[in-house]
Amino acid sequence: MSNTSSFAGDISSTIGRPFAPTVEKDPTSTSMLHYQTIFPNEGVSLEEFRVKDYQLDGRPPSYPPKPEFCGVTLASEKRSLFDIEEDHSLPSSPNEIEESHFPPPHLNNLWYDDGSVVLRAGDDLFRVHKSILSQKSSVFATILLQSQSENTETYEGCPVVALGDDAEELRQLLLTIYETSYFQDNAQYFVYLCAILRLSTKYDMERLRDLALQRLKRGVPTTLASFDYPGYQDDRATAQRNVLAVINIAREINCLELLPCAYYYCSRLPTSTIFKGNGGAVLALPDITACILGKDQLLNMQRQTTHPFLYTLPKLNFGIGCKHCGGNCILLLEYLQHRDLARPCTFEQFTDWEKIGVCKSCASTLQSAHMKDRRDAWAQLPRIFGLESWEKVVA
Repeated sequence: MSNTSSFAGDISSTIGRPFAPTVEKDPTSTSMLHYQTIFPNEGVSLEEFRVKDYQLDGRPPSYPPKPEFCGVTLASEKRSLFDIEEDHSLPSSPNEIEESHFPPPHLNNLWYDDGSVVLRAGDDLFRVHKSILSQKSSVFATILLQSQSENTETYEGCPVVALGDDAEELRQLLLTIYETSYFQDNAQYFVYLCAILRLSTKYDMERLRDLALQRLKRGVPTTLASFDYPGYQDDRATAQRNVLAVINIAREINCLELLPCAYYYCSRLPTSTIFKGNGGAVLALPDITACILGKDQLLNMQRQTTHPFLYTLPKLNFGIGCKHCGGNCILLLEYLQHRDLARPCTFEQFTDWEKIGVCKSCASTLQSAHMKDRRDAWAQLPRIFGLESWEKVVA
């Protein structure tokens, strides 16, 4: 990944730097408004964050319960106040990431009297049917076939097959196999989805894996249209609250198409949370690096491409232009008093034109340009985080 952003007229990071107002005017522009743009005096090199041998592949390593990043203790940060849409708000405290749970207990205890094999995971036993498992999974078929040819332990006349899976995750997989509507009834539980993705990948249950992946992608989309779809707002909120776990499961099952949007969500978290993790979820170093480096480029893109109207003061172009919204700088300043532009909102759709002093006529034009700029920016999202293009990532 290059040290510098690939965007024209790039503005460097402004961490801890004062701003100096500079008037920028385009004499060739036919726009009704001129803008006064605020530029930073000096920038911060991306080398401050770069890590040697930076790569974005492989499964994240395991971490101790209380991880440290290079022995550095990071100070807590205040949460961002800037969210274009309230439904897409960040957690109410810096480290508040949802502690998701498995579905409630089910009446099926997965002990069938006519079962032909006993699966053991930890201290839990499940008496199920070889024929059903073999039909659903070629990996299970191989495991069960091997158990017949070996001197295996038996329980109530059935061979016992010990699996290295988490007992609760295996229970959820078996319930999904045996109960017809179980997936549909419980897909809203994030931990359940992760369990299904993990085990369906391990046991080569392609159809179930695709089903779980499509559900998770409602909250971690690969298209801007899906990102904007109102019916997926709850899924997006769940994914954002569990974004560290989303990144880790994407690595574990080798599903890179989840990473661009997940990295975007992660870049909006406080830096201390990105480094230290939260709720038992900790990122691997390549993923931490991607989020930190990508965050700076997202802010540049936000300032220059998708939301420039929030960084500029409209000034009336005397003799030409809109008399209704040209001089309402106060409304924009009041609006920004309650927003924090230090964290990315690059792909959030802006609709509060009236609140920043733009009339309905001008708002229509600006909205169209805003939507086009968001589409162009979305196309570049994977490369911002060091990944290949959407076409190659999704393939």
